[in-house]
Amino acid sequence: MNIAFIIFDYNYGGGAQKTASLAEYLQSLGHTVKIIVIRCRDGDSEKKKRPTHFSDVLDLNSKSFFSGVLKLKRIFDNFKYDAYICIGGKSNLSAGLAKFLCRGTFILIGSENFAKSVFIGDYPKFYLRLLLPLFKLAYTQLNGLLFVTEKLRLEFLKKNSWHPSRCITIHNPVRSININLKENKTYNSSGITFLGIGILEYRKRFDLLIKAFSEVANKKDRLIIAGDGSLENELKKLSKYLGLESQINFLGYTSDTEALMKKSDILVLTSNSEAFGMVLAEGLAAGLQVVSTNSFSGPEEILGNGRYGFLADVDDLNSIVSALRLAIKKPKSRDLILEGVSKFSIDAVTNNYLKFMSTVIKKKGNLNEPL
Repeated sequence: MNIAFIIFDYNYGGGAQKTASLAEYLQSLGHTVKIIVIRCRDGDSEKKKRPTHFSDVLDLNSKSFFSGVLKLKRIFDNFKYDAYICIGGKSNLSAGLAKFLCRGTFILIGSENFAKSVFIGDYPKFYLRLLLPLFKLAYTQLNGLLFVTEKLRLEFLKKNSWHPSRCITIHNPVRSININLKENKTYNSSGITFLGIGILEYRKRFDLLIKAFSEVANKKDRLIIAGDGSLENELKKLSKYLGLESQINFLGYTSDTEALMKKSDILVLTSNSEAFGMVLAEGLAAGLQVVSTNSFSGPEEILGNGRYGFLADVDDLNSIVSALRLAIKKPKSRDLILEGVSKFSIDAVTNNYLKFMSTVIKKKGNLNEPL
């Protein structure tokens, strides 16, 4: 099968990681795969943060949204793939409009990876709400729509008349499962290593992670924060104010999160919004104890409503502290963690993609028609 993934920004985010992992695995199965990147200019610093495990990438280097649509139209006019898969709402919008302009009849499958969307009336950027008519037009060109969580799928179907059979949930994959957790784990005299990974922006609430760490940490415990963003200096000041400078290590952006997880004991995510939460599945795959706020929409599904990890209330410091203490005192067993992460294995997820693509290719049709 010839497959092209279309993604708006191809950086270190969860959408890019998912795309690269799927493309790599599909290629290993003998499929022809390409990743088409809409918005990436020469000199873009985010190119340095791209996934490195898949290299067949076509950059459209679009300077604006409309130039991206026109460049995609030219791609659709001149190249033939069995299916195009869009990653995220902006890619769905761009590719849907391009397909409309070229009057294409090829298979275009969209995906929703973000917890805030114009289709459920909760997108924070007002100008994108004004584009709702364009979004609706673009989505008439989709033959199927994928969601990273069932909760996100149901929220969309509440407010849109698409046929449920065209809208399915396929979780994001982890590249490998390597659980090194020992049964009845006890933390040794060297202390506990807590790990937080993500962009240092408000919605990730790293301030709550630092404050919670200050409540539960002993002198030998440490916190590693991997990521960069506009709040880095502010978070460092908070660490200094709490007297934790020597125990908190700000690494900046790092691509080798797997190595970090091997050195850590407890992964913590304190976001107030998280469509999926790729790092949670990766933490389980590495055998870590995982603590997360129960933000919309992924953490609850990934952690099995608390069966495979520990859930805390959003924006609630006391709840996060309680969850961390539970992770320390009553860690999850290896068998439980393995049970939780198995549904995110790359082979299982890829098989779901191939099955859905094959069905859509056979039936064609749009989002309002039963599959």
